[in-house]
Amino acid sequence: MSDGSPHVLIVEDDPTLGLLLHDLLRLDGFKATLVRDGREVLPTFHSGRFDIALLDVMLPGRDGFELTQDLRTVSPDLPIILLTARDRVEDRVHGLKCGADDYVIKPFDNEELILRLHSVLKRNQRSDHAPLQLVLGDLKYEPESYQLFWSGGQRRLTPKEGDVLKILMQRAGRTTERDLICRLVWGESGYFVGRSMDVYITRLRKILKADPEVSLNTIHGVGFRLDGPTPE
Repeated sequence: MSDGSPHVLIVEDDPTLGLLLHDLLRLDGFKATLVRDGREVLPTFHSGRFDIALLDVMLPGRDGFELTQDLRTVSPDLPIILLTARDRVEDRVHGLKCGADDYVIKPFDNEELILRLHSVLKRNQRSDHAPLQLVLGDLKYEPESYQLFWSGGQRRLTPKEGDVLKILMQRAGRTTERDLICRLVWGESGYFVGRSMDVYITRLRKILKADPEVSLNTIHGVGFRLDGPTPE
């Protein structure tokens, strides 16, 4: 299978159906990653490179509607297909309002599902994966190696430092909610996870002083915003 094959994030808690989908997509030339718990979706998505998501609606942790909204927040252009046995019109409408591109009802025909995947991918025409290097001001960050560069210096970040910085740089100039960062990096939110995140925010503030024009601001009661000169 070539590296250019579309990579599908499959989220399905039924073990049998999940494996069936995984094997079906791989046989058709896709790359596929299977996740069974809604709470694992954001960390898995954040750590990988995906072209499309296939989400079951009824999931433990967070359901497909909530996950669609989460993924839309961090990746507005990601194609998303919802997969469910719920065939009421209001459910389909709700899924589309949440940001899904298509809605497939179980039981489904394998060939139809594959055609829908190809159709949604073609319709969305995602140009490329997220850039290998994120740039803000004098800072250049390579998420895959956790390397941060600036004029006259560089530093290798820890995985948690790097994952938090990646989110903030991808959303530079916009406020990112505390809860979303926690779920993306730690897979859950709550008091103790939030305190742990605050430690990493403090570390990043010290690191980001390498560029005086970049600032990591706390938006009280909401989250954080990374500000700085953006590349033209």
